Amino acid sequence: MRIVFALLIALHALIHLFAPAKAFGWAQLSQLRTPISALGGSLWLVAAVLLAGAALGVARGAPWWWWLALPGVVLSQFLITQMWSDARFGTVANLLIAIPLVLLALDHRPSSFRSRFAHDRDLLLARATAPAPLVTETDLAVLPPLMQRYLRRVGAVGRPHVRNVRVRFEAQMRGSATAAWMPSTATQYEFFSPPARLFYMNATRSGVPLDVLHRYVDGAAMFQVRMASLFPMVNEGGPALTRAETVTLMNDVVVLAPAAVLDLPFTWQRATDRTLEATFANAGHTVSASLTFDADGDLVGFISNDRKQVAGRNIPWSTPISDYRVVDGIRIGTHGETNWVDPAGEWTYGKFDIRSVAYNIDR
Repeated sequence: MRIVFALLIALHALIHLFAPAKAFGWAQLSQLRTPISALGGSLWLVAAVLLAGAALGVARGAPWWWWLALPGVVLSQFLITQMWSDARFGTVANLLIAIPLVLLALDHRPSSFRSRFAHDRDLLLARATAPAPLVTETDLAVLPPLMQRYLRRVGAVGRPHVRNVRVRFEAQMRGSATAAWMPSTATQYEFFSPPARLFYMNATRSGVPLDVLHRYVDGAAMFQVRMASLFPMVNEGGPALTRAETVTLMNDVVVLAPAAVLDLPFTWQRATDRTLEATFANAGHTVSASLTFDADGDLVGFISNDRKQVAGRNIPWSTPISDYRVVDGIRIGTHGETNWVDPAGEWTYGKFDIRSVAYNIDR
């Protein structure tokens, strides 16, 4: 969809070159009947350059594309009104480009999910945090052997204790086992002193944009979804959701920032040679999960009975982990799935691929 949109803008930009071609005598264009001055031709050229730059930004997924698209569309539409009989159909292209521009403008209002996410992030980053000493073998001694091996394997020893983490994902989401996948991007911030989690996702369903916000701060969680940044679809909160989000936080710690277990209230009990039963306490909730490790010591499975679905059912929640590689100096599983284990069988509702990770950040 992004590439199609970029091609639309690029084609629109190319068509703008017809006017300067006539104004400066670059080509004979008899289909343009309206006289075009040198100034008019120059303005059409400026609009073409702005739109071409916006098309490049869209194709690259750059956030700055709209800074070029907005003046480009405004100038383009002004010029079209001056040559209405020849250029009126360009209005259709400008309207198509204007739709995401309007959505972006809505996204930057104070009440938008993006603005609220950024506000909470900045407040949490501004909190004073204790210096992060290096993780030592002595630190690992309090953990069961499976976790000791896992932390050594990810490369935690010799690196600072983890105070916070920022993760960016590409994802696919769906609401049921038979629903179509929705392409998504997400950014997540996690803080561990005290624990907090912020998760902001943009998804697209049948071409309609959806915004998703998870907020777990000061011992309370909420989950909201809006269509086109305006229309509420989901608005969840309360103790049951906070308990569920405590499980999510627990999962994020052991998968994305495993060294943080050294500073958080985890307890452990070995179940088999490759599994651990773990518990985690926060915000008045104590939740548990079973962790599974492969023969090399990588964490490959996490399953908990303490995370309810939005619909209210309390069934096992599973997150298989794979594709281990080094990111920001830590070896982590970069592909994860989120599954519900229904009585009829396990099904995946989310697929996440990590694009970047940064630890102990201040911005």
